[in-house]
Amino acid sequence: MTDCQLMIDPPQTGSWNMAVDEWLLGRALRDGVMTLRFYQWDTPTLSLGYFQKLGDRGLHAGSSDCPVVRRASGGGALVHDRELTYTLAVPASHPLARDTQALYDAAHETLVDLLGQIVPPGEGRFSLNAETQGRGVGEPFLCFLRRAKGDVIFIDPAQPQPLTGDGSHKICGSAQRKHHGAVVQHGGVLLGQSLRAPELPGLAELTGLGITPEKLGELWVSSLGGRLALRLTPAEPLSPKAYRAVADIAAAKFASPAWTARR
Repeated sequence: MTDCQLMIDPPQTGSWNMAVDEWLLGRALRDGVMTLRFYQWDTPTLSLGYFQKLGDRGLHAGSSDCPVVRRASGGGALVHDRELTYTLAVPASHPLARDTQALYDAAHETLVDLLGQIVPPGEGRFSLNAETQGRGVGEPFLCFLRRAKGDVIFIDPAQPQPLTGDGSHKICGSAQRKHHGAVVQHGGVLLGQSLRAPELPGLAELTGLGITPEKLGELWVSSLGGRLALRLTPAEPLSPKAYRAVADIAAAKFASPAWTARR
């Protein structure tokens, strides 16, 4: 068993959320603390992948009035609204930091199993995407219109969609960042359709499952903790020193126009 702190945060700004994830990565590296975090966003927010150009946000009109933040992880843009976001911060000494595919698979496979248990039979099925699609020149701007191997998808042949021509809809994708051996992995579960991204149906529209972020997190933490052999204990609120450290990261990086516009 591995000791792991469980952090459940209230909705926050994009820059604060990304700063907390970066602080957790630093703490994993510095102090060897493993953390599982669930969180939300206080307003619909567009997050750019590390390598995306800020100017390309004009490709998506629906999110044009959303605040924007640049992640330190790669991948496509995300409209964070009706979702549950999770983070795993793993120390360099942990075996999963050296087998990042196993970390990725654990998060997505446990989510597939969980959703398969709570969605009524006959409403479609959940699976892991088998092949990468939409990479390279002309790839979709939004992450949830791309397909990477291992993404969580919902398959309903009765609801075809343009990208694949079949009934597969992406429900969860994740990205990782590694720093001196420590790893942070984060991703979002699309619970419902956002007015800022109406082309992306969520679980509510696809299955009729109106699950709250809080309830999904409560169910998922049990299966994910078991899969990763985690001894979970509730995290203490950030100390004044830690709070200042997160605020400094947010101000210097994720809330900085220079960081956002670096590409």
